[in-house]
Amino acid sequence: MTDHPIKFKPSKHADFMQAAKVRTPKYKFYVEVGGDPAHPTIVLIMGLGAQSLVWPNEFCYALITAGFRVVRFDNRDIGKSSKLKHKKLTPAHDSPIYKAKLLGRFGLGLPLKNLQTPYDLYDMAEDAYQLLKMLGIKKYFVIGQSMGGMIAQIMAVRYPHQVEKLGLLSTSNNRPFSRPPAIEAIKAFTQPLPKSQDADALTQQFVQTIKTIASPDYFDEQAALSKAKKLFKRRFYPKGTQRQLLAILATGSLVDIDKQIHQPTLIIHGKQDKLIPFSHAYSLAKHIAHSQLILIDELGHDMPLALTEQLASQFIAHFSYNAQIN
Repeated sequence: MTDHPIKFKPSKHADFMQAAKVRTPKYKFYVEVGGDPAHPTIVLIMGLGAQSLVWPNEFCYALITAGFRVVRFDNRDIGKSSKLKHKKLTPAHDSPIYKAKLLGRFGLGLPLKNLQTPYDLYDMAEDAYQLLKMLGIKKYFVIGQSMGGMIAQIMAVRYPHQVEKLGLLSTSNNRPFSRPPAIEAIKAFTQPLPKSQDADALTQQFVQTIKTIASPDYFDEQAALSKAKKLFKRRFYPKGTQRQLLAILATGSLVDIDKQIHQPTLIIHGKQDKLIPFSHAYSLAKHIAHSQLILIDELGHDMPLALTEQLASQFIAHFSYNAQIN
């Protein structure tokens, strides 16, 4: 834990959370903490290009009222956390064709030749570990969504004495020859940014991208637009998203990592997920020994308000259960 006391103040985004900037040996992270410090801690790790505020407040509050302490934070290169501006990207990294080619080779398990990446997911797992160490939290549960779930898998193996249980939401172990994203999802995520670069154009594109992968029965375009405007006003940094994507590609398959996970693990995936098809969840369940798989018919690659209570209840039951899942 740091020698200097961390200065928390009320969060601007949730009145039941406290916010702070925490410096680790390498970087500075924006973090929000809520709940009784004496209660078991659940760490929430968000996905590619997503700020910590994408975790619904309703989800966080449900975990807290169930008797947990909750920590959510902005990953490196996103939101209010440190930006790795010294890690330069090449012009090719902005090319949709280049991105599509990388994703294709990645999906087939082929080597990514001459891929120069500033960091990988192992580095991001260390970020989370160092942040929690600075917060003085020695043991915790972890829930990771999408890329955050990939980071969580690594944490479970790298830091087995800290990570007691695992929750994986809408994520993958990136096994070669896994089913690829839907064509419309690939197009949405590899399209160039609007030339105008004005806030309205950017938020509109963002909302349409999210709509492509969201739970179709529950997508609220006006609510998504309102949320997008808040996130873009807080911090818009597309180069960070690009570097995070390269980190995923550089890390590659996590199947060997999964074989080393011994913590009880709950895997939740939506059958409407167009970005990471639900067949990826079967691979996770196959390779993680003490795992349970729940598929949700209506869920896409998001956390709609209509399903927040259900998702929270499932994770609460998992983390409250003392015995190992067989």
